[in-house]
Amino acid sequence: MVGSSTDAGGSPKGDVDPFYYDYETVRNGGLIFAALAFLLGLLILLGKRLRCGAKKQHRQVNEDEL
Repeated sequence: MVGSSTDAGGSPKGDVDPFYYDYETVRNGGLIFAALAFLLGLLILLGKRLRCGAKKQHRQVNEDEL
């Protein structure tokens, strides 16, 4: 075979496993994502500016309407 980069006819990249995962990087990314989601949840729960329906107007009820 002239110009062939492999003898067995495989990919020219060699024996690279396409399903190899760097588990340390995946774990660190997951921990960072979980920490950011936790802090964002605390910010939403404890934030005064992010209250749900912060400026509700209460309607005056007369005694006749009861």
